[in-house]
Amino acid sequence: MDKKNYSHVAFWFLAAINIISLFESIISKEGFSLLTEPEFQNLLLLAILQKLVKLSSVRVPDAGDIN
Repeated sequence: MDKKNYSHVAFWFLAAINIISLFESIISKEGFSLLTEPEFQNLLLLAILQKLVKLSSVRVPDAGDIN
């Protein structure tokens, strides 16, 4: 597997762990705000990081492409 595939596997693994933990937190607690849960914040951070990685891979030219 190349670096890009490892990145996707790691992203989905971390997302799955946080989703499972979030559902466990929802089931075990009553009367809480979803936005304050650390698992929800982790999922938002993962989504932002994934978007930034995609944007940086599109915009950054190779070092050999200097004009």
